[in-house]
Amino acid sequence: MRETEICIKIPVYKRQQYSKRGGEPIQGTVLFGKYRVIRVLGYGRDSTVYLAWHQELEEYRAVKRVSRASGDAGQFKKEALLLKRLSHPAIPRVYDLEEDPEYYYLIEEFLEGSSFCDLVEERGHLSQEAVIRCGIQICSLVHYLHSAEEVPILYLDLQPRNLLLCHGQVKLLDFNHAAPLREANASPFRYGTPGYCAPEQMGKGALGVFTDVYQIGKVLAFLLTGSAGEDSLRRIPGSLGRLIRTCTCTDSLSRLPSADAVRQELEDIGKKAGLEVLGERPLIAAFAAWRPGAGATHLAIGLCACLNHRGIPCLYEERNESGDAWAMAGQLKAEADSYGICTLAGIPVRPRYGQAVRLKPHGFPAVVRDYGTHVREAAQDGAADLFVLVYGGRWWDWRPEGLNPQPLAMKKLVLCREAVNAGSGRIRRPEGTQHWRWYRVPEFSDPFLPDRKARELYRLLWQEMPGTGKQVPEKERGGSLWDFFGNLRQQKPDRGSSA
Repeated sequence: MRETEICIKIPVYKRQQYSKRGGEPIQGTVLFGKYRVIRVLGYGRDSTVYLAWHQELEEYRAVKRVSRASGDAGQFKKEALLLKRLSHPAIPRVYDLEEDPEYYYLIEEFLEGSSFCDLVEERGHLSQEAVIRCGIQICSLVHYLHSAEEVPILYLDLQPRNLLLCHGQVKLLDFNHAAPLREANASPFRYGTPGYCAPEQMGKGALGVFTDVYQIGKVLAFLLTGSAGEDSLRRIPGSLGRLIRTCTCTDSLSRLPSADAVRQELEDIGKKAGLEVLGERPLIAAFAAWRPGAGATHLAIGLCACLNHRGIPCLYEERNESGDAWAMAGQLKAEADSYGICTLAGIPVRPRYGQAVRLKPHGFPAVVRDYGTHVREAAQDGAADLFVLVYGGRWWDWRPEGLNPQPLAMKKLVLCREAVNAGSGRIRRPEGTQHWRWYRVPEFSDPFLPDRKARELYRLLWQEMPGTGKQVPEKERGGSLWDFFGNLRQQKPDRGSSA
């Protein structure tokens, strides 16, 4: 029997600018009469991945090219056949195989998103809540591979560059070295990424589902600390740290037995930490302001920022004609993707489009809709779980005509920014709104970075959404300006993020 050869693989999806290699098609080249090359997405050990535009179907494609002379040519066809057997929204679909005298080409679905490596490099490590939510999705993906066929399919290269996050959904790329269990163990070659490959991948030990479990642990450590080194593993505290160390045991028999078992452990840790279990239907909050300048956009963006920081993917939808979202995107040079969504300071934002525009449906579990001053339209949003009316609080602003609060009393929430009666500090509750929830809003200058007082308000707001937590006690609701801040002073000092 041949000696096992150890190969260290360079990740494919590494973000970098387009640069021409010898023999590469230049930008604008049309391959096979229909795929117009836009740019290079990344390089692998013997492969190049391009972003291309299908000129007839008007869709993006990922085109992976491998030289016929490379040692990966045989594995290239196996990857295509393997992907053809899989059907999962987070795994790229294979559309075609092409070839010319020098290269093989794999035409795949282009999955949008940022790799976890890029996200951590740009924004720093994720919060524990975000790691748990992403980890549950990663485990579900790996479990799908292990259970899709009678013989488990091992991925064998789980690492941050091969995992994308697209609008809160984790996606998996680069199946170059994935293989069914028996085939993986029979191969004379072993592949892995330094820092993430399991000990058995670096030696002669048997490979199994426990190999992917090891890599899940390493990825979770990276997301939580920004590093997958041994020192980082030892420093992670609490239940999550113990789980990660169990997954990354040198002895494969000491690890958890399956990716699904890791998922269950993550869900248990999340429940004990008060992590909400969100349903399949998105939770929607509709914001509207009683007058221009009252702050509906400011507060709506702030809620999105807090939820995203907590690991709850939340989309800001512009439902007014202000054009603020497009203006911000222009200033930040942010382009919209095929979902019509652009990322502004870490917040996914969908600007207002015309009625003729048809966009791909998103999968966000939480959505905040900003109706501006269109109060009636926001109040009549049948999909909204919560209606947030931003009321300036000045006694001359309130005009009750045209709005009947009674039919929507169970959905009402009013935010007041200013004192109503001079000298009293008390909110004047207009007739018909006695059963609405009332909160006093603290001042915070940057909606993308809410301070501690604003985060506490958003925590209370989030609990008003159905299914997200216990009902807010009456004593925590605003009435007096000093009641609200007095309640905040009783809170413990801020030691982390909260929405």
